[in-house]
Amino acid sequence: MRKRRWPVALSALAVLGVGLTVAPGAARAAETTGTVQDTAAGAVFSTGWGLCTTTCGKATDNSYRWSATAGSTVTVRFTGHQVTLLGVKEPWSNIATVRIDGGAAVDVDYYAATQSATSVPVYSSPVLAEGAHTVVLTATSRRNPASSGGSAITFDRADFKAGTVTPPPTSTHASGLPWSDGGYFMHDPAQATAFAAWRGRPVDNITSFTSRETWPALLNTWWAGTVPSTFSATRDDFILSVPLWTDDGSAGTDANWRQLATSFAAVDPDGYVRLGWEMNCCFSKATSAATWTAQFSRAVTLMKSVAPRIRIVFNPVEGVSSNGTVANASTLYVAGKVDVIALDAYDFYPAYNTDANANNHFTKTYGWNWWYDFARSKGLPFALGEFSVYTELAVSGGDNPAYFTYVYNWLAAKNAAAPGSIAFVSLFNESQTYCKCNLYPTTPNPKSGVRYKSLLAALAQSGS
Repeated sequence: MRKRRWPVALSALAVLGVGLTVAPGAARAAETTGTVQDTAAGAVFSTGWGLCTTTCGKATDNSYRWSATAGSTVTVRFTGHQVTLLGVKEPWSNIATVRIDGGAAVDVDYYAATQSATSVPVYSSPVLAEGAHTVVLTATSRRNPASSGGSAITFDRADFKAGTVTPPPTSTHASGLPWSDGGYFMHDPAQATAFAAWRGRPVDNITSFTSRETWPALLNTWWAGTVPSTFSATRDDFILSVPLWTDDGSAGTDANWRQLATSFAAVDPDGYVRLGWEMNCCFSKATSAATWTAQFSRAVTLMKSVAPRIRIVFNPVEGVSSNGTVANASTLYVAGKVDVIALDAYDFYPAYNTDANANNHFTKTYGWNWWYDFARSKGLPFALGEFSVYTELAVSGGDNPAYFTYVYNWLAAKNAAAPGSIAFVSLFNESQTYCKCNLYPTTPNPKSGVRYKSLLAALAQSGS
């Protein structure tokens, strides 16, 4: 969020709405696997494809195909309930799309900073209804902004699964979703309770912000009262946003940081602390990487010395750095001091109202995929620290239900490919005049609210 505010008081659509049939996890006979190679009759190529030459050893059968022709396709038919496409990722590759059974297109980004040494998974479907399916991979003329020097996509093989699917584990979250799903509710526990009733499922997390003017103000624990009476520290997550320096420039004493951690752990011993959040934006003091990382490391060490179970969140805002902050926010990451990588991302610049606009957010440098991949490269889960529509801005999509479809499709796809890789999702339900980001009360975003509820219902049903 661009500026921070402080309170005075306390359709079952398959990959969520895009035309696939998601299986609800019923048992079948023993699961088997199969493969359709690029040389097999089950893979049908249009014109525009060529065979590998000098790098064929990257494929297990020493054969893969490539195309630099926009619109060229490969069609694979299989019988089963899940498919993974494999190819070679390269610095000059384009974006492709995948459609299953005529459903909506899902982008597949073939870009990688270095060419992959072997063929790698480039797309994994959600779990489908057992039966015959058709997958169409199509080359586009679009590319990741970092990609240059060529325009290829590749196809090595399709691996599929058939037979029994192990039923998805029962969610450990009260919402029934595969990740902790909640939000910021104006520091008002009554609003959190009403929001849960409105969406038809409990909230799993509550996001709050400390005061930030001075350390005496920051240490005031009014924020501890922002959780509703239904909050369970053993099941739910308290998420507290804490600046590294107060507005008067104070770094805090060692005792200050220990006191803060002790107070926080009294609410949730293994809760999340968004420490120095949105460090690449706005009010951040991250103008020197050395100074910022030293303070971050100090704060984490002091807090965990008295509350070792708390989880530290490294939480930039989407996009390039601004306001004179460190150009590449990932250089602020401190190994061994972070438990989760999160992102704040709202519906603007540009609005998520077309596939191209949404793809821009997902595939650009310092976008969703970039930070998700960064998290996975560190062996850490990813989270959405703040997200919502942003009706107050003219350049936003306004009451834009498509934003939530794009967001939850992306989350579901990432979780399906790597279960457990999404730690928490926190909606910014600000219901005053700052951003008009709220879904409940339903003014000013009634259409978004309806879509949001339907997406969550589909997710909980599918277990994906």
